Amino acid sequence: MLRGLMTFSGFTLMSRILGFLRDILIGALVGTSMVADAFNAAFRFPNMFRRIFGEGAFNSAFVPLFGKRVAQDGRFAAMGFANNAFSVLFLVLGILTLALIPLMSWVMLVVVPGFLPKAEHAGGSEASDFRIALRGAKAVYLQVEDEGSGIQFHDLTLAREGEREFTKVFAEIFGGEVQAVGETVSLESVINEGLKRKGEVETLESDSEEEIAAAFEEARERIIGGGEWLVPDDGILRVPLPPGHDYAVFTGAISGEGQVKVFRNDPGAFALTVKLSKITFVYLLCMALVAHLGGVLTTLKKFAAPAFSPVLLNIVFLIGLTCFARITEAKGELLAWCVAIAGFVQLGLLWWTCRRARLPVAIQKPVFDSDIKRLFVLMGPGILAAGIQQINLLVGGIIASFQQGAISTLYYSDRVYQLPLGMIGIAFGMVLLPEITRLLTNGKEGEAAGTMRSAIELAMIITVPAAVAFVAIPYEIMSLLFERGAFTPEDSRRCGQALAAFSIGLPGYVLIKVLQPGYFARENTRSPMIMGGITVAVNIAVSLTLFPFIGLVGIALATSIAAWINVLLLWRGLKGFVSLRRENWRRLGGMLAASLVMAAGLYGAREMMGTWLAGEFWTKLIATSLLISFGATVYSLGVIKLRVTSVAELKKAFKK
Repeated sequence: MLRGLMTFSGFTLMSRILGFLRDILIGALVGTSMVADAFNAAFRFPNMFRRIFGEGAFNSAFVPLFGKRVAQDGRFAAMGFANNAFSVLFLVLGILTLALIPLMSWVMLVVVPGFLPKAEHAGGSEASDFRIALRGAKAVYLQVEDEGSGIQFHDLTLAREGEREFTKVFAEIFGGEVQAVGETVSLESVINEGLKRKGEVETLESDSEEEIAAAFEEARERIIGGGEWLVPDDGILRVPLPPGHDYAVFTGAISGEGQVKVFRNDPGAFALTVKLSKITFVYLLCMALVAHLGGVLTTLKKFAAPAFSPVLLNIVFLIGLTCFARITEAKGELLAWCVAIAGFVQLGLLWWTCRRARLPVAIQKPVFDSDIKRLFVLMGPGILAAGIQQINLLVGGIIASFQQGAISTLYYSDRVYQLPLGMIGIAFGMVLLPEITRLLTNGKEGEAAGTMRSAIELAMIITVPAAVAFVAIPYEIMSLLFERGAFTPEDSRRCGQALAAFSIGLPGYVLIKVLQPGYFARENTRSPMIMGGITVAVNIAVSLTLFPFIGLVGIALATSIAAWINVLLLWRGLKGFVSLRRENWRRLGGMLAASLVMAAGLYGAREMMGTWLAGEFWTKLIATSLLISFGATVYSLGVIKLRVTSVAELKKAFKK
């Protein structure tokens, strides 16, 4: 088992390294801009299915059935079932893909509701009042769809939580004074505010009343437009909000014959997301077929090609970004086509590998026999159960769509903690299930339980220190990986906060992958599905509770809490099948103790290397590498000193 895990982990590490390079290039190209949000939202839906299928959800149903066929009838006879399943999958998902692509705008209404307008004025002399929640927003956008229609914006105000008196951003002029509700504001402050909001670089700095008055008269037409706001040529008036602001609502009224929409995100985000989704959606079909072929190969202990397949996605991206990013203005479309092309390349690799292994998989006339019906009965709950982490991320993304830049922020932080999760979690999802199925089929329950205990220890010895390190130095990691081009230090700070919150649940995410085979190998996908449904409900409730107070960090933290609740439910549901012994608990305690010592060392070393960590890229790279190496050394010495493991034990396990 360990050799199979090492094969998957090695190729997953390669994929993650190339994936980081891919995301570095994407971050430098689009940062956390509207294009980044649109692409990440468009990619999230098919990518969620890639992770669900690719990380063992489809195999939770297919592998036990196919494995039993192999054990009872032989590998070549079992290929009849595999071919029929492949054909049915191609037919069903092909029809689904063709049906949903024209309806993608309706699908995106559910996936990114935050991209939709929050208020509208349909025209007419009667003013339309609006009130927009602002927590976490970077800006408010006012889109005028009919130029020259005499649109007027009245009493546009910002308010902090609990304020009875509003601070007016755009104030009416009364005889040389700016009168806000309940207070008088200097002309200088209004001029400067207006200049900033109209994109002017210079602001007024003077105590002279004459200079203030002259500057006001000069800027008045540009800022206030004689009572009407001057709308740019593109018809979109952007009202930027200061970073870290505490404004709660944006209110006002709109009148005039033209149509006006008020957004929390760039008005073009929804249309671009729909366009990119139509390109990327074919990836879903490809990944389902890739998962099927991967299940055939892993059941027969051929791990290399399924493990290498995700590497191709990153290779296609790197080719596309390095060859075409500079010669096209359509950045989002370029990224979307990379996704679609990569899907066909991955499918081609696994189909060719099956042919070479004399396991030809071909499309035939699908037959919906009892085996296929059984597969679908198991597959539905299995996909929901094994894909619960991705469903939780999708829920978080839906909530995050109400905050500009949050989708991209969660994406970048998700990419980082996916490194250890992918190396260990995905490997367990692909390798452990066939092994447990084989042992239980042969009546070796004790050996199956021992295998799962070993898997728990192996998972924790890697993920616990990784989680602690991500909590200890999240900003330094995000800054090194992504801070260049359009990716700013503020982006690194926000991504670092999300990374720390996600990392609290990292060991839990992997334990889910370890415990679920105990159900799936017995063809029980219903119980994990019910448990997963409970955790989704918890995730939604906690996300909605925390998001108004701590923004996107609350979404990441809710995902972590949901993961640990899922672990507890899965553990109890096994009813003693896998019980940890005293020695197992001692080792787990040693891992935690060594990780905490490592965290203390990282905090101290970070303070000592502060100047280096804030330097240029190469200085930052050396400093961060030294920091990570120091932490790894402290942890390794700790687990050996506490007799958690030894070099001899690792060598012995690898030879099995």
